Amino acid sequence: MRRFGVVGAVVFWLATQVAMATPLRVRAVVTGEGHDLFSVSATLSWLLKRHDDVELTLSRDAGALNAQSLQGVHVVILYAPGASLGSESERVLSDFVQAGGGLIYIHHSPGSSFAEGLPGNVVVEVTQPSHPLMRSIPAFQVTDAPGQAGDVPAEMLVLARQRNGQALVWVEQKGKGRVFYTALGHSSACWNHPHFQQVILNALYWCAGRPYPSVHTPRPPRGFTSLFNGVNLEGWGEVGPPVWYAQDGVMVCTGMSEGGGWLRSNRMYRNFILRLEYRIAPGGNSGIFLRAPHYGRSSRLAMELQVQDDGTSPPSNTCTSAVYSVVAPRVNPAKPAGEWNRVEITLKDRNLRVVWNGQLVHDIHLDDPALNANLPRTHLLYRRPNSGYIGLQNHRSLVEFRNIFIRELQ
Repeated sequence: MRRFGVVGAVVFWLATQVAMATPLRVRAVVTGEGHDLFSVSATLSWLLKRHDDVELTLSRDAGALNAQSLQGVHVVILYAPGASLGSESERVLSDFVQAGGGLIYIHHSPGSSFAEGLPGNVVVEVTQPSHPLMRSIPAFQVTDAPGQAGDVPAEMLVLARQRNGQALVWVEQKGKGRVFYTALGHSSACWNHPHFQQVILNALYWCAGRPYPSVHTPRPPRGFTSLFNGVNLEGWGEVGPPVWYAQDGVMVCTGMSEGGGWLRSNRMYRNFILRLEYRIAPGGNSGIFLRAPHYGRSSRLAMELQVQDDGTSPPSNTCTSAVYSVVAPRVNPAKPAGEWNRVEITLKDRNLRVVWNGQLVHDIHLDDPALNANLPRTHLLYRRPNSGYIGLQNHRSLVEFRNIFIRELQ
């Protein structure tokens, strides 16, 4: 019996590892009237693609919910306020959940009593803080127009309410599957709130019956050290509005500020190899500062490598990977918005070498007379300093960074 128990435990462990290695396949439908469906689709896609194990298929057509399209799917997300799914789609969803699938309703409930609420400040009070779905969620306030859910059936568990008692987040078990509901999700302010985003991510893994992915300190390549621990902003300081935070192993700039700013390393660096990954929202703009001073315009007093959503643009001195307003890259290497880009920067004395998504975009000498010949005095490369901070720009755009590693050179 003892030997069988050990073997059984090993088999169970192996089965768990295989399940965890399987991509979490998600089918999302965003439809309905009277709502900004483009923004909801974009934000939902951005949020779910933060996790590399998630495979998302997104549609605007509720008719996409059929037995064939749900084969191999683990979780369905439905944002369809005011829309009628039809009896066939409702039957397919019911069978899907009964068989063990997960279903997430956002700003929508299948009950007939669900109606659109009025916009205003909503205080979200957690009523079941020990539930895994409310992992790390404190009470928070958002500007939103939550749906009026009416009386939630007794078999459902309410996880969060408004101060007036209205249910905002609730769940139920149906057959072998799980269902999540939230009345929130009308406004962009709600979708941009980190606590609401975390609730949705928690719901995804809870409905899939999977543990939430652990956040570990990124393991640097040999010879490198990590500049970001994946958990908080230790080792960095904000210059300008407080728009930066860490979540799920990424460094997030919300861009929600009237003015710009940047996040700078606590240490100054001279010669180094810097590796990082980033992704930027549609139409977004940011930058990577090298040898930057604490005060002043980093793109002039130091160097800025441009980061933006412009992958279809030809190379220029303001496109992605350009030494901003000074040197155009050999190619524009930018990937489409929402996809992760990989960057390696080598700065050794007066030499700058940059590889972006596997393409060599710069291999220059800052004091090269040909590069400096026609530049205004304010842009001269030979005037750029030999040491300074590493910085990440807030240009009032949503952008994320991860896996930030550095290797100092002699």
